[in-house]
Amino acid sequence: MTQVEIWRLQAAATLAFLVPKINGDVLNERDGIVDNLVRSLNNLPPRPANRQPYAGIFPNADVATWRRRAAATLKASVPKIKEVEGSVFDGAIDDLLRLIRKLPARPQGRAPYAGLFAPADLPTWRKQASQNLVAAIASLREPDYTEADRKIDDLIRAMSGLSQRPSNRNPYEGIYQAPNLSEYRKLAARRLQQLIAVLKDDFNPQDISVDSTIRILNNLPPRAVDQAPYSGLYAPASAASTPTHITQEQLIAIAPYSRRDRLEKLLPHLNITMQRYEITTPLRKAHFLAQLGHESDGFNTNEEYASGAAYEGRRDLGNTQPGDGVRFKGRGLIQVTGRANYGECGRALGVDLIASPQRLADFDLACLSAGWYWDTRNLNPYADRDDVLTITRIINGGTNGLADRRDYLARAKRVFGI
Repeated sequence: MTQVEIWRLQAAATLAFLVPKINGDVLNERDGIVDNLVRSLNNLPPRPANRQPYAGIFPNADVATWRRRAAATLKASVPKIKEVEGSVFDGAIDDLLRLIRKLPARPQGRAPYAGLFAPADLPTWRKQASQNLVAAIASLREPDYTEADRKIDDLIRAMSGLSQRPSNRNPYEGIYQAPNLSEYRKLAARRLQQLIAVLKDDFNPQDISVDSTIRILNNLPPRAVDQAPYSGLYAPASAASTPTHITQEQLIAIAPYSRRDRLEKLLPHLNITMQRYEITTPLRKAHFLAQLGHESDGFNTNEEYASGAAYEGRRDLGNTQPGDGVRFKGRGLIQVTGRANYGECGRALGVDLIASPQRLADFDLACLSAGWYWDTRNLNPYADRDDVLTITRIINGGTNGLADRRDYLARAKRVFGI
C-alpha cells in the first residue's frame, strides 16, 4: 500500500467521524463544503446555487441523517481516489504549449506531454516541455497582450503560489518590472523554466479538496502552499518504527479505566494535535498523554466538574464582567480557564471562544487547546529531559496529583517502549 493510499484511509476515517459532528440543527456553510466534496469525489455536477446541501444527492431526511449519509459516502469514496502521474501543473503546461503552438487541444484521457514528445520518462518530458515553452514564448510577436499571455501569467501565479491577477491588471504586471511586453515575456519564460525544473509529483486534485475539508472541519489553518495534501495531518508511513500516531489499543493501555467510547472520539483529534505541535517522539507523547490523563479525570471529561463560580471576579484570569467565572470555567483536556485565556486560545485556533465558550469542550478543541497550551508553555523540551516534576508545576502551579501523573507516565512509557 502506498503512502497516499494509507493517508486516504486515515482521511476517510477522519471525515466519517467529523461530518456527523458539524454543529447545529440547520444546514450551514460547512455542510456546503462537505456537499461539494461528495459531488467532486463521485463525479456529480456542481450543486445549483439555489439548492441546499445534500439535496439531490440523498433522499429527503433530517439534517442529522443527511450528515450521517454524507459521512458514510465520504468514508467509501476517499480511498478510491485515483493516483495521478506527475503534478497537477503538468496538464496546464501541456495545455499552454498547445495554445501557443496553435495545436489541437489535448484529447480527454491523454496524459500530459503524450503526443507532444516522443515516449520518455516524466523528467525527460518536463525538460523538453521547458525548452519548448521558452522557444514558444519567444515566438510570440504580437504587440498587444494575447490569450497566451494571460495563460502564461495564470500558470506562473499558480505554480508560484501567488494570488490571482486582478481583473484590472495586465498579464505580468505585479510579478515583474519591465519596459515593454517583449521583456515581460522573456522574464516569464525564464521563470517558467525555473518552476518546471523543480516540479515534483503531486496528488490528485481531489486529495487537495479532502485535505482542505478536514482542516476546515477541524478548525485548522489552511495547508501551506509548499505542503503536500495530508502532510501535517497524518504521519508518514515510513516512520512505522516510531509512529507519530497512537492507536486505540495504545490509548486504552495508557488509560485502562477510561470510557472506551470517549477514547474512540478523542483519538483522531489527539493524533492531529500531537502532529501539529510536534509531540511526536515516544517521550513527548508519553508526557503529554500522562498530563492529559490526570487533568481530564482519565479522559472522562472535557471540562471541570465545578460550576466555575469560584473564578468570578478573578482579574488575573481576565474575568472582568459579571458571569465570567461560570462562562469561562475550565474546559479542554488541559483546562483553559478565564476570559483572557479563552481569548488567547481562540485567536490561536481560529475560533471565537469568547462568543462560544462551550465550544472548547467539544472533542476537537478539547484536544487542540491542550496542544496549544503545551506549545505556548514550551513543554516539549522538559518532556525531552523526562522532567515530569517541572511539567506538572507549569501546568498545575504546584505538584497536585503528581503520583497519578507518574502512574499515567509509567503506563505510557511501557506502551511506547521507553
